[in-house]
Amino acid sequence: MTRFIAHRGLSSKFYQNSEKAFLAAAESPFFYGIETDVWFTKDNQWVCCHDNNPFAEKSVSISEITYEEALKLPMNLNKMGSVKIEGESYICSMTRYLEICKAGGKVPVIELKCKPKKEQLKELISIVDGIVGLENAVFISFHFVNLARMRAMNPAIRMQVLGKYPTSGRAYLKKGYDVDLMFTYCTSCLIRKAHKLGHEVNLWTINRAGIARYFMRLGVDYITTNFDFTGKV
Repeated sequence: MTRFIAHRGLSSKFYQNSEKAFLAAAESPFFYGIETDVWFTKDNQWVCCHDNNPFAEKSVSISEITYEEALKLPMNLNKMGSVKIEGESYICSMTRYLEICKAGGKVPVIELKCKPKKEQLKELISIVDGIVGLENAVFISFHFVNLARMRAMNPAIRMQVLGKYPTSGRAYLKKGYDVDLMFTYCTSCLIRKAHKLGHEVNLWTINRAGIARYFMRLGVDYITTNFDFTGKV
């Protein structure tokens, strides 16, 4: 059965990676999990945002300011994702995101956009374990080093390597990892290969119900989307 992941929360209706987007996804029975992007501030507080310069003031980097400073800065409305909104949005802490996932019974899918040091990764793992339990979370990243380090710390951690091409997907499957691929480069052959090896495939970002139905027929394990397709798939 294919399970659906809310991409940066329900980002078709609310600002991406915002508390409102997470709450809306948590309230929908359609979603199995909620994906977010995480960075850390100058004082090592983890927050949810897509990149290191998410604010309306484009010169400000999340890694160069404290958490308290970040809370006061409005987000860049040109980076809201697929929704058009009015008014300001502010950054959401990773702790709040995890609390929302737990309360809604959703699996947090946490994308590491940066390359933390080992001690920072250990702290991240500890926070996630303390709020939702490691068995109830999935970590994803384009930076393979993040996942390799985490696996060395705890082989039971659920993780998926992000990739854009079938070749990278096949390579990481051979290394023993589940994969999270750009859907346009996924094939039925790759899905079958993954399942033969005992691994799972997640696809990003599918925003049309017809395409979602196609990959559901192919047996893909997860689909990451900005939309709630209730009644359409």
